[in-house]
Order: sequence, then C-alpha cells, then structure tokens
Amino acid sequence: MSINAEVWKFQIPISDDFSIEMPRDAELLYVATQHEVGCLWVRVVPDRAMETRHFMLRGSGHDISLDCKYVGSFMLDGGIFVFHLFEESKP
Repeated sequence: MSINAEVWKFQIPISDDFSIEMPRDAELLYVATQHEVGCLWVRVVPDRAMETRHFMLRGSGHDISLDCKYVGSFMLDGGIFVFHLFEESKP
C-alpha cells in the first residue's frame, strides 16, 4: 500500500519563538530564503491529524538551548542577517 505525501512550504516568522500547525509526523526537509522571506519546506501526509510543532529562531551569537534540533539556516538582506532555525524537542 502506497502512502501519498506532498511537500508544503511554510513562511518562517522573524520571531524568537513560534509554532506551526502541520500534519503529524511531518518531515522537515529544507530551509532557505525565497523572495526575501525565510521558508521551511516539509514533506507531509495531508490526511493525517494536525499537530503543533514549536520552533526557535536565533541569530548568530545568540543563546540557544542544547535541548533542541537544528533544522537549517537562512540569510536576509543580502546576507547581513543570518538566522538559524531549531525545533524544540518533543516531551
């Protein structure tokens, strides 16, 4: 039996801490800038129940907990600003 998946894109808000609703067990694939906006691409199974995933966005040199998973980095304003995206560990 084949499971159909899709790739979805979410914009990353420029905020220290934020949450995104996505289908359960979504796989985080890629972080990059598209049209001067940080984006997260995720492989999802659309018909799965939704869950809330919690993220932290930090600039270079800022404190970050060791209890989180690195997802990716992106630059804005021609590379002046570099942001690093982390996902909070699940309890």
